[in-house]
Amino acid sequence: MQPHNNTMHIALDISVLRIAQAGVLVYTRSLVDALAEELAARGGVLTLLDVLPLNPGRPMRPLPAFDSPATRVVRCAGLRRGYLSMVPGIRLGPAHGLAERVDHALDRPWAAAATAAMGLALRAATTGANVFHASDQFQYAPTGAATVLTIHDMTTRVHPEWHVSGNAELHAAKERFAARADHIIADSYATRDDVVRHLDVPPERVSVVYLGHDSRYRPHAPDETRAVLERHGLRHGGYILSLGTLEPRKNYQRLIEAYARLQPAHDSSTPLVIAGGHGWQVEPILAAPERHGVTGRVRFLGRVDDADLPALVAGSRLFVYPSLYEGFGLPVLEALASGVPVVAADSTSLPEVLGDAGLLCHPRDPGDIAARMATLLTDPALEERLRRAGPARAAAFSWRRTARDTIAAYEVACDMRRQRRR
Repeated sequence: MQPHNNTMHIALDISVLRIAQAGVLVYTRSLVDALAEELAARGGVLTLLDVLPLNPGRPMRPLPAFDSPATRVVRCAGLRRGYLSMVPGIRLGPAHGLAERVDHALDRPWAAAATAAMGLALRAATTGANVFHASDQFQYAPTGAATVLTIHDMTTRVHPEWHVSGNAELHAAKERFAARADHIIADSYATRDDVVRHLDVPPERVSVVYLGHDSRYRPHAPDETRAVLERHGLRHGGYILSLGTLEPRKNYQRLIEAYARLQPAHDSSTPLVIAGGHGWQVEPILAAPERHGVTGRVRFLGRVDDADLPALVAGSRLFVYPSLYEGFGLPVLEALASGVPVVAADSTSLPEVLGDAGLLCHPRDPGDIAARMATLLTDPALEERLRRAGPARAAAFSWRRTARDTIAAYEVACDMRRQRRR
């Protein structure tokens, strides 16, 4: 990308930070910080848009990027509406009905005024930008800037049964915007293939940009994990771990069945620990231990504080991730970086992340999941080899690389936009 003034100016929506969870939250925070550092080194500019009306009142944790010399944060507050029917003295009594009718009559003109005001604010904030990077939450195409959209996965198209309607609608809006975007970023080649197939997007319009891992995920000595593990009633190297929201896609029911098959041949004192907040259709997952006769040996920790996760991962003997579909699979990368042997599903993006630094399993076959777990639990030489291989594999995935590859995708977007204009 060669702007006339040789200054790279990227505008990026951070409104998603007020609502995002799990991988999307980690991706957005980490990318913003890495982009700020990279652009500062290049003499570039990063404008971060916080469109407050999307999620009013939700707090946003400050990021190191906010203090970067390359960064400016623009908060587009929009117009605040007052309601006549909510004025004290009118909320009750005979005037309330009339006030409600006045409020209703003002709905359309107020919406038009609010839209116009927000449009002016957004245009001012993105003036001079070469690229606007849209988010899950907010898709916008400024005049004069190339537009880029990250698609993390295509589960709503491939497996709509795994999603509630609200989530499906959010992804549908992204997919409609994908047709207008100059370029698309996918988290993996598996996701890129799904984007090309399901959205009928030419492959050259999609760049693969892998995610990175936080430096907090590294091998830990038992002394380093003790305080965290004691709070959860665990001991270093004394549990099998799986991590992620409790929902059908994560395949916990088959994992629990696999663990039950494993138990007769192995030490039943090694619990299966599942850490993650409750999603939807959680009841069959919570009932699975009793159904398979391993009640008391499967522990659900619920949502674990972010500060505890590195020690929780690093303290496990084995990390198992038989998810049915992943756009990238960040927990697998974090386990590799922590030097923990990994068993992961042989589907979608996970083989790209795992490489030969772990074992792959057939996620729909509990017997195969159990067999791969048993292999690691009974082969100390293999276990030790994978403990060494994990951090070496993870070293290839850094947020610095993510930022650089993202900027390369921005350059492609600008080139494509210029070519179309010609």
